[in-house]
Amino acid sequence: MLTSYMVKCPHVGCDWRGSLLPRGDKSAWRGITPTTPRVVFECPNCARTWQARVVGDDVEPLPLEEFTPERA
Repeated sequence: MLTSYMVKCPHVGCDWRGSLLPRGDKSAWRGITPTTPRVVFECPNCARTWQARVVGDDVEPLPLEEFTPERA
């Protein structure tokens, strides 16, 4: 089962918030508990990405300067 998370886009000038599935390898999300400790989201409003850490049943956004496309 895929898990979506309630998130808010952290980018300046974008106030989008809502439920999103992590982008990327969907096979890592087949079980109830994700096997990926970090996930990448893509905002449906501004199309920019950000990274978050999985904490229990929720995600915690990482500072934007910690994210580099090579890690995605």
